[in-house]
Amino acid sequence: MPIGGSKEFDLLHQAMAATNDAGNPVLNNMGGRCQFSRLRDTSAKTVEVHGFCTYVDKDGDQTFEQCDFLPGQPNKCKIIGGTGKFEGLQAELIITIEPLKSNFEGISQVIGHKKGTYKLAKTN
Repeated sequence: MPIGGSKEFDLLHQAMAATNDAGNPVLNNMGGRCQFSRLRDTSAKTVEVHGFCTYVDKDGDQTFEQCDFLPGQPNKCKIIGGTGKFEGLQAELIITIEPLKSNFEGISQVIGHKKGTYKLAKTN
């Protein structure tokens, strides 16, 4: 929706699937969803995105991710915790995306790649 000047505000909902090329359990064979707010400046041709994602594995264990994509900077996310085997999980991630051609009007599709490091912090 337009919010004045050359700016537009959107809410985004994304469905995700994650695999880990190394095969370890962090973000491997997990389904997820994300909720983002997006601020676009059409005259400056910039986009700012902030939001959260939750992924779940076959055992029901979850990871929680916070993302901030700022103009002129790498797309960064961080895992800020989890449940079950992912309790205490922390990660710093850089996200790159490759757009795909969509079969549906108004729906964009991408393949994303996450690179970074993680650690399991003891919570007790």
